[in-house]
Amino acid sequence: MIFGFFKKLIKYYIDKLVHWLRVKKLQFELDSEIKKYHGSFEKKKEPKIREVGKFGEDGWSISIGEINDEDTKD
Repeated sequence: MIFGFFKKLIKYYIDKLVHWLRVKKLQFELDSEIKKYHGSFEKKKEPKIREVGKFGEDGWSISIGEINDEDTKD
C-alpha cells in the first residue's frame, strides 16, 4: 500500500518534470525564432567593394553592389 503511494508520487513528479522540460524547450524555440525574425529586419545590406590593382594604375576599378563577385572582400 505504501509502495503504491510512492510509485504514484514519483510518477507525478516525473510527469511534472517532463512537462516543465517541454515548456522550456518550447520557450527556447520561440525565442530563437523571434531572434531570427527580428534579425531579418535588422540586417543592413552593405554593398560589397571589389578592388582591382592600385589607385592610378591601369585596370583599377571599384564595383559597388556586386554581391555575386568572386573577388569581394568581407
